[in-house]
Amino acid sequence: MDGIKRKLNQDLPTPKSEIARRPSYAPELRPDLLPSDTSERISKNPFFEKSDHVNETFRVKPERNNPLLLWGLAVISLVVLGLILVTSYFSSATIEIVPVTQKIEIDQEFTAVKDPEENQLAFYSMVLNEEKAKEIPATIEKKIQEKASGRVIIFNTYSKDPQRLIKNTRLEATGGKIFRINDSVVVPGTKMVNGKMEPGQIEAVAYADAAGKEYNLGVVDFTIPGFKGDPRYTKFFARSVESSPLSGGFSGSVKVPSDEDISKAQQELKEDLKKSSIEKAQAKIPEGVTFFPGSVVLKYEEVPQDPSQEERKNVIVKSTLLVFFFDTASLTNKMAKEVLKEDKNAAQTISNMSSLVFSFVDPVDNIILSDLSAIKFRIAGNIVFVGDINKEKLVKDLAGKNNNEFSSVIEQQANIRKANGEIFPMWNSSFPKDPADISVKIINE
Repeated sequence: MDGIKRKLNQDLPTPKSEIARRPSYAPELRPDLLPSDTSERISKNPFFEKSDHVNETFRVKPERNNPLLLWGLAVISLVVLGLILVTSYFSSATIEIVPVTQKIEIDQEFTAVKDPEENQLAFYSMVLNEEKAKEIPATIEKKIQEKASGRVIIFNTYSKDPQRLIKNTRLEATGGKIFRINDSVVVPGTKMVNGKMEPGQIEAVAYADAAGKEYNLGVVDFTIPGFKGDPRYTKFFARSVESSPLSGGFSGSVKVPSDEDISKAQQELKEDLKKSSIEKAQAKIPEGVTFFPGSVVLKYEEVPQDPSQEERKNVIVKSTLLVFFFDTASLTNKMAKEVLKEDKNAAQTISNMSSLVFSFVDPVDNIILSDLSAIKFRIAGNIVFVGDINKEKLVKDLAGKNNNEFSSVIEQQANIRKANGEIFPMWNSSFPKDPADISVKIINE
């Protein structure tokens, strides 16, 4: 600015005037009053002093480590590492399998035998007896003619060959009273048991030849009059069963319910017996076997009442349930070989076995179970075959494998149509080494 002022002053002309000027007086400088070193005064002026401190406004502070931040990062790192280790240790995998299915209509005849050989289908049977009673009013006086009856066991000590006794074969009780069997039976031959010869035997129902109380004999022995004059006469005999003695014989007038009430009560009892008998059969039949409504034979028998009663208020019905059943796997394999065009030998299951219709080719209502060596039956309906998945083999084959090998392992099982696998945690690239950590879910589409 001084330079500019000077320049500007030089450009202006000096005015001419006669103004008188006063003389100027400058103060006298006294050396004794001046400091010895004039520079010392300047240097000690705070304004000129050099400071050792850098201006904080312009200085960049060096970064210092925050202890809390370091500890936080360390903790987070440990937690993440721990999670990785824990999840890796507890790794698992889930495999979802959609098996191969085939729907085929069937109407095929099969044969099952009692004592099967190789490649033959076996049948099994079970008999259940049950009794139910219902009391109804006795309103009608009626003349009754009833024959005594009871269960007997017929023995064969004659030979090892079975002996058929035809329907109405006579049994002569001690004292001469004659009874008959209403159904044909086959008495098995003798057999050796623990070095001792045991007689063959079979149970049957014997009915008195005439009505009357005199045939209520209880427990007695019988001979077979038809064998008289034959060596078999002394080798075949029968004996009453203590739990079902000869009883029920009557001839006279008593009060009874009406025929309509009796028929209605019997029908109700039969329905109850059918339901309870099938439920009991289902509870007793072992796992891994199959039976059908059509493979159940149910018989009913009216139980005679005590003839000494003046009023007969009770209606008693006894049921005998005969169930034929089959090993499920064997039956499935048999049907697969009969109807499948492909994969006949591949393991299969049938998802709708219970919906198939079973019927006997030959009637079995009056069969003698001990005489039955084979049965013929027909199965009809729409079968759904489902490829059986060997879960145990699958998880063993996958254990420890890299997920890139998943497809090749799946392709080794012919019964798999589609498969999907998930490994946990997601960063694992291999299936768990322990097969127990691999679960398999079967999805039927």
